[in-house]
Amino acid sequence: MNPFNSPVVASILLACFSVLQSISIANDQPGAWRGQTLAEFQSGDTNAVDWQVVDDGVMGGLSRGNISVSKAGILTFSGTLSLKNNGGFSSIRSAAIDRNLSNDLGILLNVRGDGRTYNMRLESTATFRGMPVSFSGEFETKDGQWSQIKIPFSEFRGGWRGMNLPKEKLDPAMIREMGLLIGDKKSGPFKLEVEYIRTYRKGQGNFTESKAKTRAETKAVNAKQSNKVIDAVANDDRFSTLKAALEGAKLTTFFQSDDEKTVFAPTNEAFGKLPKGTVEDLLKPENKDRLVQILSYHVHPGNLDLPSALNLASVSTVEKTPIKVFFEKGTVKVNDATLTEADIKCSDGIVHVIDTVLLPEPKEQNLLTTAQGAGSFSTLLAAADAAGLLPALTGKDELTVFAPTNDAFTALPGGTVENLLKKENRKQLIELLTTHIVSGKVSAGDALNAGKAKSLSGTELSFMIDNGLFTVNGSAIRSVGIDGGNGIIHVIDSVIGFAGGASEYEACPESTETEAAPSPKTTSAKSENAAELIMAAIDKGVPLYNSGKISECAEIYEKTLNSLSEMLQFDEKTRDAFDEVTKTGKHYDENRRAWFYRHALDRTIQMMVHSRG
Repeated sequence: MNPFNSPVVASILLACFSVLQSISIANDQPGAWRGQTLAEFQSGDTNAVDWQVVDDGVMGGLSRGNISVSKAGILTFSGTLSLKNNGGFSSIRSAAIDRNLSNDLGILLNVRGDGRTYNMRLESTATFRGMPVSFSGEFETKDGQWSQIKIPFSEFRGGWRGMNLPKEKLDPAMIREMGLLIGDKKSGPFKLEVEYIRTYRKGQGNFTESKAKTRAETKAVNAKQSNKVIDAVANDDRFSTLKAALEGAKLTTFFQSDDEKTVFAPTNEAFGKLPKGTVEDLLKPENKDRLVQILSYHVHPGNLDLPSALNLASVSTVEKTPIKVFFEKGTVKVNDATLTEADIKCSDGIVHVIDTVLLPEPKEQNLLTTAQGAGSFSTLLAAADAAGLLPALTGKDELTVFAPTNDAFTALPGGTVENLLKKENRKQLIELLTTHIVSGKVSAGDALNAGKAKSLSGTELSFMIDNGLFTVNGSAIRSVGIDGGNGIIHVIDSVIGFAGGASEYEACPESTETEAAPSPKTTSAKSENAAELIMAAIDKGVPLYNSGKISECAEIYEKTLNSLSEMLQFDEKTRDAFDEVTKTGKHYDENRRAWFYRHALDRTIQMMVHSRG
């Protein structure tokens, strides 16, 4: 039986007509800031995430959901839930995202509901039968009332198609998708309004129900309730540019925490001293990391009045680079800036006013800093340090690293990591780690096309599609093409050499004739060709899109869909769906067309994986 002879494939592809994905390529890691914004719904927000409706119709149900966004920036998820045909759910899902939430404690939403129970859903790296595991955090709403909802990551539970997976754990460091779902087994209409989806960190207290119906009213209520640092900045006209920068970097959530902080606040005139166009450039989405670095360089994580600051040789900052506060010719200096007003006391800290923006040295992006920022490779980096390989990750030579996550090392037999880190096993450790590294920048498409590559250890690496998964020597590659500056990181779910359970780096007894032989590979050559075609197209399309060649990217995706429509491995309905997708996409502008086609390719890969079970 052809695994692709399924009308479900066609229906899934046709469902992509309502989806216009937005790109999320760069790492979004605000370092030590207390919370992040995941979704706001204001028009013109360049960091906005696109959403799609997914109902139980994909499984034969009759529920119907809708999504809309008002001019006031409120997302409304509404519709009718039906329990007929074994249905009973409706959901909205985001386009693909790549977020590191490892510094946060949970999800924070501001919603107005209808008294029904909803679920916040996240997807990370966990899979079941080759498909992503959905992690759900349940929350109740009050009819017609706005409420702030906190859902700790610890309360998210894994599941797949109604099956509970209690052993699966959410990895906040690698969030790939988010969504909202209603499936409370009650038929009838539903309606949920959402102002924002954020994260929270320690010190943000217990949020209580708010009856404010507009952003202006909410701001007024908060201003009366507290005298926080954020209020001092927001309500003082001297800091309007600083406030705009904080909002542009999505960092205002940090100031909503109760943690003590000291801010060296540049005035509007301070920003005006920067070269012409600097502020405008910093507010562009592609420069967000640099903006976050500059702003966090102005914040000390603690309560520090002027006398205390002057007593310190250097003052630590959230950005990690210290600043100096000292007397010079009758004035107080903060690095090269002059402090013009000191000790503005707030309930959660102190504000000092300065006349010049503090500019830290730009942080060099390399494989080491990228891996450190991801937060999920600490064991790998500790091993690289013990092996003396960290300099290679910051060097001029370009490298490709197939990086096992912390969970991959945790899954090794007990004592393996500890033994490898012993001095007497350093040679063995170096051989193991260099097996995960290839010279040069090797993209996912290049790896698949080549099929094989020599690692730095001399071990041959083999790349293939196995049971719908892109693998290297048996280890599944879960995320590809993370730009590390001087190289590329592909994330793998097991340590190469241990992917099959036994280690080629340990002395193992030779197998006997009575032992079970490994099962032959069952990967279909046709399926492999289709998957290779799609991954090669994505590999070529992403850098074109990121460099502004959006039309060329869309053209590559369109040609790939045309090729898929001619592959007899797919049934006629699916081939027609490919044709329908390409025809429909031609009515969109180039940006929407590129992401419309990309979504169809992603869905095809997912269905190929699912068909293999």
